[in-house]
Amino acid sequence: MTAAQPNQTNNQNLDVQVETLGQVRRRLRFSVPQAQVAAAFVQTTAKFAGKVRVAGFRPGKAPAAMIERMHGVEIRRTALDDLLKIWVFKAIQATGLNPVGRPEVESVGELTRDKPLTVQVMCEVLPTLELVGYEGAALTTDTVVADAEDVAAALEQKARDRAEQVPVETGLQNGDEAVASWSITDAGADAPRETAEQRRFVVGAEHVPFEINELALKATTGAEIVEDRAAEGTLTARKVTLTVHEAHRTEIPKLDDELAKDLGHADLAALQAAVQAEVDAEVAKRNLDARRNAAVDHILAHNTVELPSSFVDELVDQQLAQSFGHLDEKTLKSLGRFFQQMRVDMRKNTEGALRRGLALEAIADKLEIAPDDAAIDAKLAELIAQNPSRQERLKREYQGQAGRDELRRRVRSDLAMDELVKLATFTEGGQKTLRAAKAPAPQELADDGGFAEDDHEGHDHAHGEHVHDENCNHG
Repeated sequence: MTAAQPNQTNNQNLDVQVETLGQVRRRLRFSVPQAQVAAAFVQTTAKFAGKVRVAGFRPGKAPAAMIERMHGVEIRRTALDDLLKIWVFKAIQATGLNPVGRPEVESVGELTRDKPLTVQVMCEVLPTLELVGYEGAALTTDTVVADAEDVAAALEQKARDRAEQVPVETGLQNGDEAVASWSITDAGADAPRETAEQRRFVVGAEHVPFEINELALKATTGAEIVEDRAAEGTLTARKVTLTVHEAHRTEIPKLDDELAKDLGHADLAALQAAVQAEVDAEVAKRNLDARRNAAVDHILAHNTVELPSSFVDELVDQQLAQSFGHLDEKTLKSLGRFFQQMRVDMRKNTEGALRRGLALEAIADKLEIAPDDAAIDAKLAELIAQNPSRQERLKREYQGQAGRDELRRRVRSDLAMDELVKLATFTEGGQKTLRAAKAPAPQELADDGGFAEDDHEGHDHAHGEHVHDENCNHG
């Protein structure tokens, strides 16, 4: 905590004392001038005089002293509210602070028209960081490598991306998608114990009765098939009726010269070379991201980054509004524990992303990183390459000054991470294949029956994308 410092201003000679409480909290003390307090009493009393009726006087003509005697409490409350609305803003403006969230009035002095009104306000700001411990950091990361199986999987995915759905009339196989109606009736029963109408399912799926899966393999599209089945295990004898209305099979093209030409390459060899280059690029990116994450994690482990709680709440509320704003209050209540847990998880992710983003901004400021227009244009081209279907939308979003500023922030974060990587020394902790790196991490059941989360915050948001991305409406 630092001592309170006076801040002289030209704003009605307003003298504001600012006390620093940690990285993000600031306490402001100031006094509203007596003349302004007296004027607020006069203006508020006049407003009441014009609204209330006093016997023997026309509206607005009753003496001010009489109005104050009759409505003193309401007048004082209204005058105080009006003064705080104006002068808290003036005090913050006078200090040059840029608060986030809503300022909190902690205390006010006695409100009388013949003396100044003392006010104490608490507000939160984003922290100004002086980070240490990132030069010469000794870090360890796993290395991603690609083998022949990774390249083969990438080639197979190219073929799968060109797969087509073809109709199947007969000879259905497990994995085919069908639309069917069926019924299963136990022997001696008056009504089926299970029916389905125009149900879409995958042949062989576990959630479909095994009798239906077996009968589907014998079916012909459009024809009803009936089978009497003998008692089996705990099941009694029964009649199974099935009609497959339509069926489709996914046909994946062969990896050959024809597919390569469809994909814009001269032949299969050229496609294989292109896929190898894509795999190599992905490996390089994953290894760079691992080093970037390790460098930022190291900074956060060795530096305290406080966050303004009100700002975090505001960001979480915005995200929840985007996700659930269309739901009514009754539906939200029905979500119960699920909704509350989502808020907890969202807050944790938001805090992690904010800490990383603020740390990277501090590094960028310290290293005086200033991306030029070419770097910003390259970042936009990168986003478009990653999302070609959204090309026009991305261009619209980032063509204005606000969009350019957001791209500049992203580029500064990227460059800051790259500088952190250069300043650190890395040793290899181990190797894993690209397919292993892509596999989702196993989740362990937590004590409450939910899933335990990764202890590392924000690894997928190396520069705060969870909070600041092209879909966000905040700065």
